Amino acid sequence: MTINIRFLLMLLTVLTLAACDDDDDNVTIDPVTFDVTIENISTPGLIDTERAMGTNPLSPPVYAHFIGEDPMFTAGELANAGTESIAEDGFPDAMVAMLAGNSDVKSSGAVTSPGGPDDGPAVFAGESISFSITAEEGDKLQFETMFVQSNDWFYTFSNGGVELFDGTTPLSGDLTDRVVVYDAGTEEDTAPGTGPTMEPGPVQKPVQDPEASNVGTAESVPVQLARERHPSFTIPDNNAVIRVTITPRS
Repeated sequence: MTINIRFLLMLLTVLTLAACDDDDDNVTIDPVTFDVTIENISTPGLIDTERAMGTNPLSPPVYAHFIGEDPMFTAGELANAGTESIAEDGFPDAMVAMLAGNSDVKSSGAVTSPGGPDDGPAVFAGESISFSITAEEGDKLQFETMFVQSNDWFYTFSNGGVELFDGTTPLSGDLTDRVVVYDAGTEEDTAPGTGPTMEPGPVQKPVQDPEASNVGTAESVPVQLARERHPSFTIPDNNAVIRVTITPRS
């Protein structure tokens, strides 16, 4: 039997390339540790109010590193108790407890500031907080922090959180353009930095006792973008208040 050497070499080449393609399809990467930083970059006079000198404090951010659907909230549905507590009062405990009981959440927690002007947990203008997570392909990240110069608004990532990998490439850089501000729909609203200084009425957090909760006139409407629900309000650009960055470790 005569063997066609040229044909045999071509066949071996094709088989080798196919094997390489299969290997590429099955590539797995090691978990990556990400450092996430949330900064309050608001400045005095940003909001037309004397409260907090017109800056916009942020509550202790609560984060969730997860798989599947957003475990913190769903736009277009009623806010859960965890989101309500963050959006109205900046209190993280209810959300932290809720995330701890969710099997799709790989890690979560609340991150407080270095101290602030009142030595409290809020993230004031000029301050930042950081946390780290170790994630795999398919994992996502979400967070919530109160827009404090409001009745019940919160900053978060749009579209159910951010994917931490693009294929095998870890997410990196400034994520602020993925941040949005939602109205939780749990308390009647006035424009940022406005409204009465005592009950009854939609009382905003800066004029409440810091430890008070569920103060103000309640409502019950689905979570929706604050700018869409209140187009007549003057709302500062997100990138004038908050900056979110993520850095994968080498």
